[in-house]
Amino acid sequence: MAEVVPPRRANLSVRGTRLLVLAFFGATQLLRRPPKPPGAVREQKYGTDPAERLEIIEPRAAAPSRAPIVYIHGGGWIAGRKESYTRYLSFFANAGYPIFNVEYPLAPEHPHPGILRSLLGALDWIRTNHSETTGFHVMGDSAGGNLAMMLGLLAANPALVRSIDPQRSSAMPLACHSVVSLYGVLDRLSWLEDGFPGAEIMLESYAGRAAFEPAVGPELAITPMDLEFEAAPPSFLCAGTEDQLCRSSRLFAERLASGSGKVVHKEYAGEGHGFFNGGRTKSDDQLNADVLEFLEGVDPHAG
Repeated sequence: MAEVVPPRRANLSVRGTRLLVLAFFGATQLLRRPPKPPGAVREQKYGTDPAERLEIIEPRAAAPSRAPIVYIHGGGWIAGRKESYTRYLSFFANAGYPIFNVEYPLAPEHPHPGILRSLLGALDWIRTNHSETTGFHVMGDSAGGNLAMMLGLLAANPALVRSIDPQRSSAMPLACHSVVSLYGVLDRLSWLEDGFPGAEIMLESYAGRAAFEPAVGPELAITPMDLEFEAAPPSFLCAGTEDQLCRSSRLFAERLASGSGKVVHKEYAGEGHGFFNGGRTKSDDQLNADVLEFLEGVDPHAG
């Protein structure tokens, strides 16, 4: 695939967004004081770029064995970091899920398909260094929800892998058991039309101005709604009703429901964007419970 989005330096708007995202999540952790993970947390590099690193969050020692979760943080592809999610993932580690919490290089310095290539490299690293792992659940929020769903579709449709990285074989290194997309960017244009703050900066940074066209070629198929696919992993999609990304999840849930794949779609009344780790709300505990119920229904180790 030709590189159609040249890398470029972050401008003042992108740098400002990065600082605001870090400040917001730092403040919410101070106010909310989420619990520490139940086991050890170890950091590893999975690639040559300084951002290509992940942390391994060990599950609770007495918990039942489960397949690992690969978590991909949000931030509009241009901001965010894995450390903002470590403690919020404790809920799933307590339930027995080992977690690979993945950092990745950001746009616009690393535009599409660079981030997806890095995430494929993270899966390669997991397969090589954790030979007991044969499959995974992939979970992410916002732009991370986009990337999670994209990885799930690549796993279910190996022929699509070469459109992301022509140097790879058509096979994924691990099986994808399920996808959890929390208020993900699942189509390109509805979040622009619905007024998501900063959407234009984020989309242009990740995929250039051509991504604003009604239709794009396979080189700019950056969202699940852009992909032509035959199969999908079991998927959990959700958003708050006050989130400008709510329609994005609804559109893709409808597409999945019209096919043969399993999809659970939930909307949380009154919630805006980012409530998984954005501060105490009336629905965050319910969201965790709903995701855990979904995972327990598809995990290969669950009885």
